[in-house]
Amino acid sequence: MAVAVAVATQLGIADLYRYTLEDYHRLIEAGGFGEGQRVELLDGLIVTMSPKTPEHEAAIRWLARWLILGVDDVRYEVGVGNALTLDSSEPEPDLVVIERGTPAPYHASTAALAIEVSVSSLTRDLRIKTQVYGSAGVLEYWVLDVHGGRLIVQRKPTTDGYAERREYAAGDIVSATAVALPPLALDELLAAAGPAGA
Repeated sequence: MAVAVAVATQLGIADLYRYTLEDYHRLIEAGGFGEGQRVELLDGLIVTMSPKTPEHEAAIRWLARWLILGVDDVRYEVGVGNALTLDSSEPEPDLVVIERGTPAPYHASTAALAIEVSVSSLTRDLRIKTQVYGSAGVLEYWVLDVHGGRLIVQRKPTTDGYAERREYAAGDIVSATAVALPPLALDELLAAAGPAGA
């Protein structure tokens, strides 16, 4: 591991091999990843996904229920851990709301809303995935910072991220703009994601 870190530190990003979506799909279909190995493609690079924690799973369960009960299921479908096939990435957001009929070259090519629940992946979710989702035209991107007790909402996608970013804290009520959903009480979500899963 130490050698791999040293090599990655000394090489420039241009020296790394970037996988195409086709390369990545061939690897998956050929069984190139071990059983239970969790990876995703971000800008051509295969990266490991953060391990799931009880807080992460509790927050996803709460959000999934809120989305499924609140979304217009004639127009949209809700996905939990579903991949998106984007330009040079195939991330697997924790939750997505996808308009029915969205083109799907392999998986859906965009989403109305993508949500990441961040326990140990905050930097990746706020830096790299902001650019990935924004450039793919995902209309709204939420990051729940479980340990920070906040929800970061990004809207108005651009080629390198989002033009609008707003943070919500405990006590706030959050409304989606890309999809009609009931208001979300952040206190309730944070309580569900707490250590006791209350």
